[in-house]
Amino acid sequence: MTQIPLPSSARAARTPARTPARTPVRGRGWLVAALGGLWILEGRVLSRGAGHPEYAGGHHAHLVVWLAGLLVAACLLPWATLAGRAAAAVAVSWSATGYLLTAGQPMPVWGITESAALLALLGAVAWRTPVRQAVPLGIALAAGILAAPVRDADALSTTVVAYALVVAGVTALGLCLRCRDAERARAVAAAREAERLELAGELHDFVAHHVAAMTLLAKATGSLADDERVAASLRDIQEAGDEAMTTARRLLKVLQQDQAHRAPPPGLDRTAELVAAFREVHPEARVTLSVDPRFDEGLAPGLGASVHRIVGEGLANVAKHSPDASAVGVSLRRSGERLFVSVRDDGGPARTPSAPRAPEDSGGLGLVGVGERADAIGGSLTAGPVPDGGWELLAVLPARP
Repeated sequence: MTQIPLPSSARAARTPARTPARTPVRGRGWLVAALGGLWILEGRVLSRGAGHPEYAGGHHAHLVVWLAGLLVAACLLPWATLAGRAAAAVAVSWSATGYLLTAGQPMPVWGITESAALLALLGAVAWRTPVRQAVPLGIALAAGILAAPVRDADALSTTVVAYALVVAGVTALGLCLRCRDAERARAVAAAREAERLELAGELHDFVAHHVAAMTLLAKATGSLADDERVAASLRDIQEAGDEAMTTARRLLKVLQQDQAHRAPPPGLDRTAELVAAFREVHPEARVTLSVDPRFDEGLAPGLGASVHRIVGEGLANVAKHSPDASAVGVSLRRSGERLFVSVRDDGGPARTPSAPRAPEDSGGLGLVGVGERADAIGGSLTAGPVPDGGWELLAVLPARP
């Protein structure tokens, strides 16, 4: 390896975006555990009130409410699709409500566990369920929640209003999360499309040279060929090459008609300049560039631009998200026909360890773009913590895509 030490780069801010969000499975586990505790507590309270002499036959009403809470809470577990579980919860809740209203039990049997589970399902339906299913299921869930206080003959109107406000708040939260996810999906799609357009331009830039050389070689060889059939074949090759270049230019013009004029794509030789520029902007930390002497041997055309783009995005990621980093290392190494491009910082004590993530899960749209680029040439890109501390952006690329 050739070590190119560069004086330090500044500590740049690492936001909490590096800390992974809780997974849906873990969040569901906490919710189910909380509802289980609430269900047990509610069972104790209901069992005490069931024997009151004022409530003749009240034991059955309490039992119905208690079992309904258990069944509705079970609908939060992933035993079916969200829409199916929400429909089952609606059926259980409305069955319990129908029984209690028909029996006419004047008892405080609202069903706190049942209402809490219905609220959780309402938020999830408003967030993740397709619109055609979310509208009827949301209405049915909201009605089931609002029907809970009506089971009590002595319920106050203010209680119903409070339930209605809670239902509105949970629904609004679910819709906000739905809008956030939709905006994120559109931004990711736009980043991928921009990277594909850039790859299309680079394809033209690098392939044009070789196709032009092929047509010139065919023309020169055809002028020297004695056999007329060979000369005719070479002329056909030349015409096909010219037509291919014309078509490529036409398609590229259509793809990039709304974009500004593209600068020539940078090559592998400009990677050191990129790291040096990073060092000049951030002179407080130590930056090293390690380049394998065999890294560019027989490198396929266009890979230099991809390596430059990945290193640039990695350094930008460090500058944006690493407030405590005192060392940054850029490594370009080769193992057989695979290239390893790594941008690593030493991180800081504030970072919470997490598992490596795909670019689209890491929060940054720049990583989505370089991930699309790596995938397009048959490689892979990951970003995540390293065992001995710090953060690493690692791309594994084929030397010949």
